[in-house]
Amino acid sequence: MQIERVPFSGYPKLRRLMETGEPVCVTFEIEEGDTRERFREVVPASGSVPVQETVPAQETVPAQETVPIQETVPKKKVTGKGSEELPEKSGFLFCELVQKARMGEKFRISGQNCSPGDYVLGLSEENPAEYYLKSGRYRDTQAAEKAALSLPRLKRKFCSVVVEPLSLNKGNFDVLILFLKPEKAMRIVQANAYSEGKRTVMDTMGAASICGDCTVLALEKGMSLSFGCKGSRKHSRYEDFEVPLGIAFEKVEEIEEGLSKLPETMC
Repeated sequence: MQIERVPFSGYPKLRRLMETGEPVCVTFEIEEGDTRERFREVVPASGSVPVQETVPAQETVPAQETVPIQETVPKKKVTGKGSEELPEKSGFLFCELVQKARMGEKFRISGQNCSPGDYVLGLSEENPAEYYLKSGRYRDTQAAEKAALSLPRLKRKFCSVVVEPLSLNKGNFDVLILFLKPEKAMRIVQANAYSEGKRTVMDTMGAASICGDCTVLALEKGMSLSFGCKGSRKHSRYEDFEVPLGIAFEKVEEIEEGLSKLPETMC
């Protein structure tokens, strides 16, 4: 008898911070359907060496029990070693998929359609320096190369990525991405400081915002706030007054608890 699984309904404080849509969960699957035990990088303390831990198998969700997933624009399919046929590479950009998931859609993909995004997500070794230089974003080749080399890059290997709204997630993901007005983003920064009084350090340069700042950098540092980038604002069209923010799974409970303890903002 198959047990019916219900969508995850946690983190009410974080949910309420978003005024349009809902937070987006990004999950990097290391095996087809992610049916085996998954490994996460523990967010290290300052100066420590990253280690790995195993998430209990019961936290994963069998592929046959997942909510139907929106098909992406057809591209060439790839097949993993010893696994069934993997999902297609999407014709959308990663930031576009995140924005669509914010509004209720769900995707499972093996790749996306942005060359700098491929570099950031570890899907390509092609440095985007030349692309950046031609776009006019940097003064010269040296500046463009320095900018490209400073991009965060995903070090883990994966076979597919699930991008979905928090309401469709089963309580197990890698990164939670929110789009917030500055006052709401401030509350997350305050919640991050609630337990230990630590400052939130921003690390951004207006490039690779959703894939780099809010996904990869959030995985590395636990949380990452960004002002967005030209590509994500142009293609996924989130509002001018919104700032994107990513929180690693291991950090979400701490932020939620901090939000529940903070006094309300006085106008």
